[in-house]
Amino acid sequence: MIKQITNFINNTKEDWNYITPTDFYNKYYLSKKDYVLLDLRQKKDFDKFHIKGAINIFWLDLFENKNLMKLPKNKKIFLICYVGHTSSQVMTLLKLLGYDVTSIKFGYGISPVMGVPVAGWVDYGYPTISKK
Repeated sequence: MIKQITNFINNTKEDWNYITPTDFYNKYYLSKKDYVLLDLRQKKDFDKFHIKGAINIFWLDLFENKNLMKLPKNKKIFLICYVGHTSSQVMTLLKLLGYDVTSIKFGYGISPVMGVPVAGWVDYGYPTISKK
């Protein structure tokens, strides 16, 4: 496993294996390039709306053999979830298994928890310090 981790680290580019929604839309979605878009959200949320052409496998079910067998190792795979956190974790695991995978940063931008906004430390106005 250390060999796979070292390989993952050595092959991580400046983009950290992420793509922004805008770059994915312009470089892949509009161009009709050959790729797989995997939506990791719950089926009920996928059924409400999703990106055309996406397949849905809930992230907790993804690593069952029957689901992993649905993913090609010879094709680019993009992952999308609610806010990008889950796809980031899944991306790392899939890369360690040898898949060519990229996470769509910020996902759909929608919190999976009703009433909880997608916001970070700074958005809440919590204190930070600077070395200046």
